[in-house]
Amino acid sequence: MRRQAARAPARAPTIWARTAAQLADHAALRGADRAALLEAAGLPAAALADPDARVPLPAFYALLEAAVAAAADPHLGLDFAGRFQPEHFDALGFLAMSSPTLGEALRRMLRYQQIWNEGERYTLEIRGRCAHLTFAPHGPDRPAHGQVAEMFAFDVLVNAGRMCGDPIQAVAVRFRHAPEGDPEEKARRLGSPVLFGAPQTELVMPVEALDRPLPHANEALAAFLERHVRVIAASLPGAAPPALSDRVRALLGERLREGADLGALAARLRMSPRTLQRRLGDEGTSIHALLDEVRRGRAAALLEADMAIGEVAYVLGYSEPSAFHRAFRRWTGVTPEAFRARAREFGRGERPA
Repeated sequence: MRRQAARAPARAPTIWARTAAQLADHAALRGADRAALLEAAGLPAAALADPDARVPLPAFYALLEAAVAAAADPHLGLDFAGRFQPEHFDALGFLAMSSPTLGEALRRMLRYQQIWNEGERYTLEIRGRCAHLTFAPHGPDRPAHGQVAEMFAFDVLVNAGRMCGDPIQAVAVRFRHAPEGDPEEKARRLGSPVLFGAPQTELVMPVEALDRPLPHANEALAAFLERHVRVIAASLPGAAPPALSDRVRALLGERLREGADLGALAARLRMSPRTLQRRLGDEGTSIHALLDEVRRGRAAALLEADMAIGEVAYVLGYSEPSAFHRAFRRWTGVTPEAFRARAREFGRGERPA
């Protein structure tokens, strides 16, 4: 009988060593013991010596959690994001700066996001008069995810906004995590009201913000830099075409009312149902988990647009409103009605286009 070869363990996603080094330096300036932080994260100092080297993303999360604890500051992630400069992203940062508009800069950063962070996922989608920029961290929920989500919001709304004039006033800032520290202080630093405990982390901006011109636009330089960045992306360990899970997410988003029809999805992707299940399993997910994720991402916008809850359930593909209620409580800990009331209280319900 032929013996089946053991499957190699999945490689942990990585992040730039320079980002981890900058975080350790920032925490040290706040009084933390840099060596102790690195030890807590399982990162030898030598691993951070080369800025182009890469370190495991879970180790970066552990470093961030240790830094927040050492500084006893729940806003440390926002402070760290305040130090970001485009050049910290090397050629990718200069590519963004030389883009003609803020929207093109964001699209290029997202197109090559695996260069600076392999494990997290950022997406940009235009819906009517709003641009939705979402963030999904890597792995099971942990404290670092909230810090990184707040860093993401600050970098887009404040840093990127200043790059083309003034900080961006968001239509909605939704965080999936519960707040640590003073929520009003976080809102003040971000320049926009913030809603915690949302189905997913998402920035909703006026679509006009993407049209802001950048002061250092140079398309000839951008074309040169993009060729260079493309080579870097292709040289990453394990570099591969877009994940199958991303393709399945897109298909599910087009056919939410039909739900997770394995046979239909497999046919669209030109593979057998069994192969589709196996390959999604290799990526650590499943069709039903992806459907849950897509539904969760759409739920908040539909509720804030004042759509009737029964209609929201129908649009998202639930057979009964009660099933949507149960799912929404599982995602957020509150009912759809309570979530909508809280969003109205903070004045952040985006209006239908």
